[in-house]
Amino acid sequence: MSSDSSPSDVEMRPPLPRNEFSEAVLTSELEPTADGGQRALLYPEDGPDVKMATHWLAVPERLLVDLDDVR
Repeated sequence: MSSDSSPSDVEMRPPLPRNEFSEAVLTSELEPTADGGQRALLYPEDGPDVKMATHWLAVPERLLVDLDDVR
């Protein structure tokens, strides 16, 4: 997915199969972006430093949802 995809583009895509992913506990941190917004960094909570440095995901703040809103 390109970084310029709009939320509506993401909503139109079919969901990914759940059986292709393992359960993992992730830590999230918000950090400022160059354009004045924020993004969330998600990475494994425990594990070697090399895994945390190579297994992470950055998500623009506008794509985040509160879990209480989707339960």
